[in-house]
Amino acid sequence: MGVKTLMIAGGGTGGHIYPAIAIAREYASRDASRKVVFVGTEKGLEKTIVPKAGFPLEFINVGGLKGKGGLDLIRNVLRLPLGFIDAWRVVGRHRPSVVLGVGGYSSGPVLVAARLRGVPTIIHEANAFPGLANRVVARFVTTVAVAFADALPRMSRKDGVVTGNPIRAEFFAARQQPAAGSKQRLLIFGGSQGSRILNDNMTGALLFLARLKDTVDIVHQTGPNELEKVKAAYQQSAFTNARVVPYLDPMSDEIAAADLVVSRSGAMTVGELSAVGRAAVLVPFAAATNNHQELNARVVEKAGGAVVITEAELSPEKLARTISDIVSDPQRASRMGAASKTLATPDATKNIVDLIERIQTD
Repeated sequence: MGVKTLMIAGGGTGGHIYPAIAIAREYASRDASRKVVFVGTEKGLEKTIVPKAGFPLEFINVGGLKGKGGLDLIRNVLRLPLGFIDAWRVVGRHRPSVVLGVGGYSSGPVLVAARLRGVPTIIHEANAFPGLANRVVARFVTTVAVAFADALPRMSRKDGVVTGNPIRAEFFAARQQPAAGSKQRLLIFGGSQGSRILNDNMTGALLFLARLKDTVDIVHQTGPNELEKVKAAYQQSAFTNARVVPYLDPMSDEIAAADLVVSRSGAMTVGELSAVGRAAVLVPFAAATNNHQELNARVVEKAGGAVVITEAELSPEKLARTISDIVSDPQRASRMGAASKTLATPDATKNIVDLIERIQTD
């Protein structure tokens, strides 16, 4: 029996890469002789994240088609044959036992090349609305794993497996850290780079929330570019003691310490909130492909774990009113957190690797 190799294709964003790394680690941990190799593009975040995680990374020459127009679309269509040739060579060189696609530009050509070479293939879709690459290849891969059951009909696969998203173990291990005294803690974050629209609406909401200054503590992660502007707004508000920082780490502890979270609704954020079990006000990123962030958020809202405010509906007044309604009723926040927890999938990584092992060749 030869050495088993898992090839993981895709990337571009952290929402694709971090779950893939969790899967890679679980796969490799089950047998010391196993290998994992990633395939991506030089423009994606995988270029820095994957090597830092300790895995080899191959590049192929391919670009995105969705949302492109004019010269960019023509250029990327013309690159497709080159991308496929690169993918064919990479698959031939590593001879993987199985290929996993996680979405993103590079996943399609690699999965097609693997299929033509007779290698078993699987895709994992992190969002409620699958990306273009995963929707196209879902028709011919060996099997499909999805984070949300809503994704299966959108991929024309009735035989897919709902596994959830691989979320780091520390989010499931996080425990409630009571805020000082009897205050409720409100956490606002917009991802590692922050979110201008969240920053602007939250600082605008402070005036409407002033009556809660003695009952609510605020932690606001701004991203690096707007730190001073947001800090200044808090200093001119009733919440001069708010903790305003450019970045939060470890995020699992920050979410565990919060009673209510205001955030975007990327697949990983939604998964982390559910893993800890926290009430949320979710503001989906309107420019997300196929509006997938709103669809992710609606899943949590339907379960009772969140209130969704779209960017079109968002205003400082509406945000303040929504926050006030929840933090003024701690039992409601607790119920929402428990409802969110019902969506948690602590065995997602294990289940995906079990699926990989079932289809891989010897």
